[in-house]
Amino acid sequence: MKKISLVIASLFLSVGIFAQEDFGTGLKFDQRLYEETPQSVPLITRSFEALPKSFSLKGYAPTPQSQGRQGSCVGWASAFGARTIANAIKNNWQYNTSMINQNTFSPAFVYNQIRVNNNCEGAYIENAMKLLNTYGAAKLNEFPYTDQNCTSTPSSYVYSSASQHKIITYERLARWDNPVNLVGKVKKAISTKNPVVIGLFQYNSLILDANKVWIPNTGSNGHAMVVVGYDDNMAGGAFEIMNSWGTSFGNNGFFWMRYADFERQVKTAYVLIDKSDENNNNNNNNNNNNNININNNITVVSNKLGGELTLKLSTGENMPIKLSEGATRNFNIVKATNSTYKVTTSYTSGTQFRIYLKSKQRGYVYLIGYGSSDKSVNKLYPFDNFSDYFNYVDSEIALPNEDYFIEFDNKPGRDILCVLYSKEKLNIDDIVNKARSSSSDFVSNVKGALSSSMFKGTDVTFSSSKISFDASSKSTSEKVVPIFIEMNHQ
Repeated sequence: MKKISLVIASLFLSVGIFAQEDFGTGLKFDQRLYEETPQSVPLITRSFEALPKSFSLKGYAPTPQSQGRQGSCVGWASAFGARTIANAIKNNWQYNTSMINQNTFSPAFVYNQIRVNNNCEGAYIENAMKLLNTYGAAKLNEFPYTDQNCTSTPSSYVYSSASQHKIITYERLARWDNPVNLVGKVKKAISTKNPVVIGLFQYNSLILDANKVWIPNTGSNGHAMVVVGYDDNMAGGAFEIMNSWGTSFGNNGFFWMRYADFERQVKTAYVLIDKSDENNNNNNNNNNNNNININNNITVVSNKLGGELTLKLSTGENMPIKLSEGATRNFNIVKATNSTYKVTTSYTSGTQFRIYLKSKQRGYVYLIGYGSSDKSVNKLYPFDNFSDYFNYVDSEIALPNEDYFIEFDNKPGRDILCVLYSKEKLNIDDIVNKARSSSSDFVSNVKGALSSSMFKGTDVTFSSSKISFDASSKSTSEKVVPIFIEMNHQ
């Protein structure tokens, strides 16, 4: 009886392996390309605490389809999978499978333009993200897919239509050779409604157990897929993944992968960020729109931005601050050189502190430092190879990081920190250069560089008890709030 059971089990495994020969994969890996992609903001440890035990975006996913034998998994994962899910989230189409399926994006539009050769043998996820950001995504009904051809090119009409569906940015979640807390970062992304495109690295086959959980194995294959959910109680903790082999695979096209297996064999993980009303409010509420419809005319009700900054000494105390008199009144006056806040205690050289940044809405965050002793102006954040886009609400980053501190140098004087919260991407290097090159005061230089896009002072409310602000305007031309914090060290 035991021998018969073994034979039956062997037959089932053989069928699983044979069936997969009918489906393509096609993911190519390149460490240099991966690490050229900006990494997501370095959130502090407590930003990963209190995550839900489970979360799912499956209700926003289209019905899985099959890539056939073509090596086009990158197009399927990025366009048909993640881009379609992001669009469904933006439009609040949860569980409206019919509507979602009518609005899927074309894997061929992406794959045909980034394939590594005319033999349809694969592509890099990095190039797919870049294309979605530069050209957008075409609907599947505008540019159909066939696994028999990968060389057809989009028409000018298709390009024009695709341009309406550009993503605003994209980012990787971890380093190639040191994916610290990759599981936590993917869970954070999913729980804030961001589908994650992943690259399964050096595996042989997608054999599943009875619970549709992947049985790990090694080999030479690479495959791009989309993480749509997670559950800490599934198989000891697992991610739910959408494949591109049709509904006959796994659980109607989906399967599970244990956290430990994921961390070991998923080499790359990306988040694409869609244009949406959520970019103007928070990313957890699909109904919190900025616009209302009055007699079929769109009227802007509120254009919101908010942020918070804390200066914490190495001893654990916060630096005491005071809101400067006239901070709001002088906000838009370029020649007004007053800072927004002042640290009320002077500190000696060698004093160590850390900066904590928080954004109240999704948007772009920058930090510039100025030293009066040598007139130096330096970009402090984003770090090299990190994203300037803050994709998480009410989460924090620490500068320089959670393990190190900033130290006052041996050049006493008036130092200024300038944090820029923005609804659009800024050319931070250009702003820094303008702040350096002008003979005017640092505060005036920065204001001058941003004057056409700053919120009006009357639309900004500053807290008097902490470095914090909330801005709200009916004008979409108001996009940036600079905060200047003055510190003296002796």
